[in-house]
Amino acid sequence: MNTLRLLGWAAALAALGGVFMLYLQPEFMVGLANQVWACF
Repeated sequence: MNTLRLLGWAAALAALGGVFMLYLQPEFMVGLANQVWACF
């Protein structure tokens, strides 16, 4: 059970790290802002 919980935490941290790395790319942020703005 502890191994499964550890793998879950590792997967969650890896996903959060990947999202954080995307936010460091300016072109990604501009594209995301354009998509959000297009909803209005």
